[in-house]
Amino acid sequence: MEQFNARDKQIFEDMKQCIQDFGLKILDEKLEDDIISGLSTFEYDNYNMGIVFSYDTIDNVAQMFIQYENIPAEKILALYELLNHINGYLIFNHFHIDTGTRIIELLSGIKVTGYFLSKEAFKIILLQNLVIGRIVMPLIGKLLSTDENPQTIMDEFFARKNREFLGPDGKVKEPKITEDIPFIIEVSANIPAFPTHTHGLTKLGMPEFLIDHFCMGPVGNGGRINSSYKYFTKAENASKLNAIKNGETVKLTITDLNPDAKPGKLIYCYRRVYPEFEMVKQAYDLDDPNQVSPETWFVQIYVEGDDFALTDDYYKGGIKW
Repeated sequence: MEQFNARDKQIFEDMKQCIQDFGLKILDEKLEDDIISGLSTFEYDNYNMGIVFSYDTIDNVAQMFIQYENIPAEKILALYELLNHINGYLIFNHFHIDTGTRIIELLSGIKVTGYFLSKEAFKIILLQNLVIGRIVMPLIGKLLSTDENPQTIMDEFFARKNREFLGPDGKVKEPKITEDIPFIIEVSANIPAFPTHTHGLTKLGMPEFLIDHFCMGPVGNGGRINSSYKYFTKAENASKLNAIKNGETVKLTITDLNPDAKPGKLIYCYRRVYPEFEMVKQAYDLDDPNQVSPETWFVQIYVEGDDFALTDDYYKGGIKW
């Protein structure tokens, strides 16, 4: 990396650290012209997805490519049709096909305007892409492994049940109450999505928690909600829960929630929200806020700086990419 200055090297090192913070390995690094790039991968249940991240030192752009295998030539036309359907539901980034390699790519990036990379912003992009991959890649896999046409695949996708539940371990499964986690977390399986939220905490004298579907990804959201429940049920933290109920915003770090966790820069904010808030209406499918029982109250979890998550407009019509 001798042809790159200290700023370039530090930005790329910060990108690598973001990838590693998600527990992913750096498989390769490469220098080409004015671009520094690296390779990682993410393993889903039935397939892997390549992650190529790069820093363009001329345009000062930190980019991320999510790659899915090269596609057989006989499936290309059908794949274009399927991706046309999918891209119609994506807002911030889109899938395309590299005509030379027939590899599917999802490209996103951020402009580096200062001396350092915003790790928080880069991690949000990575999370969004991983969530998109979880939802979209099985559709592509179905196209490649069956004789179904793109329209049928999309019709089946939208017709399926669109509400699933996270178990205490953060994995999607049938609702199950345990002694350790005596409530369930509902997560959206489709896009547009509803906010991730809890059911059953009211019976325990606690608020129901809500968090943006894309905040930490489905499993990460489940983990933050579980950690929050454990934190606020401790006697020494009861005053903080009362403060939230009375209108204060409480801010915690990951080490507040889990003393054994690796320290991080993200600040988790907790504020009381009401049935009139669009986030609550979308999560609990409320046509009339008066449907909510008097003993039920709600707490929104959000990352400090994500001001978009505090607005009604973000949730109207469901959360989109």
